[in-house]
Amino acid sequence: MSHRLKRTLFGLAFNIAALFVTIELLESVTYTGGWPFFIITGLIIGLLNALVKPVLKFLSIPFIFLSGGLFLIIINAIILWLTDEILEILDFTNIDLQVDGIVNFVLAAIIFGITNWFAHWFMKRSR
Repeated sequence: MSHRLKRTLFGLAFNIAALFVTIELLESVTYTGGWPFFIITGLIIGLLNALVKPVLKFLSIPFIFLSGGLFLIIINAIILWLTDEILEILDFTNIDLQVDGIVNFVLAAIIFGITNWFAHWFMKRSR
């Protein structure tokens, strides 16, 4: 298996795990669709992180700098919001993400980010 494919699969697994933890910890974040939801949503988040997040980070450099990096949480919340919007647009049967309000997008972004960071840190330590 190539290094690039392995990295992509680990990224998908980390996104799925972080999404699962986020949903388990926040009552205001719910989903429908079982495992297909996690796979599809993990893929969408991965694509947004690869294509949109770098642009958002570049455009937000002054805010990231002035906030000591805390603005990255807002960027992660935007990625989660975009994921929710994309799921709505694609209209998969019985697959849905529900987040109640802006504050909960931010809380979900914090939990998602910490979980994803921990998974990456753990994988690096176990090599």
